[in-house]
Amino acid sequence: MGKRAEKEIVYGLAAGMALFARRPEDVLRIAHTPDARHPLATLLKEAARRRIAYREVDEEEMARIAESMHHEGLCMLTRRRSLLPIEEAPTRLGQGVALALDAVDNPHNVGAIVRTAAYFGARALILPEAPGAPLKPAAVRIAEGGAEHVPVARGPLATSLGTLRKAGVAVIGADMRASASAFDHRFAGPSVLVLGNERTGLSEAVRAACDKLVAIPGTRAVESLNVSVAAGVLLALATGRGLSSPA
Repeated sequence: MGKRAEKEIVYGLAAGMALFARRPEDVLRIAHTPDARHPLATLLKEAARRRIAYREVDEEEMARIAESMHHEGLCMLTRRRSLLPIEEAPTRLGQGVALALDAVDNPHNVGAIVRTAAYFGARALILPEAPGAPLKPAAVRIAEGGAEHVPVARGPLATSLGTLRKAGVAVIGADMRASASAFDHRFAGPSVLVLGNERTGLSEAVRAACDKLVAIPGTRAVESLNVSVAAGVLLALATGRGLSSPA
């Protein structure tokens, strides 16, 4: 079983409803605004059946509880999500694709990446070791429920990638300076796609842990893609869902 920490806050309608659908046993308390009462009617009925406490609050109180103005009328106190042990990631991966993020900290980018990962069926998200919840509440909201479909593993990133390589997983790093094009790379077998910080790129240790570095070719009108957009392009290529080599 994955490691279980203590508690976390999840807010946002899609995020909260997906969580309740996947792991209602982890929900401890629910708060909602009057405007959210109708879309949450079925969820609240099931919460009552499960004897999960819920209450209706005004917008000001909800913003205080969620610590955000972007709560969408719903906030849950939950047990923190289980982490996938990195040693189990190759089995979870099968012949599929995972993502790894190196110093990608902006919750809007992380949330967009998780949403994209769920859309394309990524089997796992690998994050560097850090204190606190694996995903910030803002990232979970922006993922629109995707956080409930992409298991998260966490550990020293270069070491984690080395563990995957030893298990036969191809480790492909995204680097705008790479000479190899992502459009020309043949994705075959289990792979993990590694994306770095938009300003600093991949760290030297993580670069050294990659089997290959690839770039996404463009016009060079701007220096690079947003990291969440790059994740979408690479996942589309790796899963065979669109994007052919440009003429």
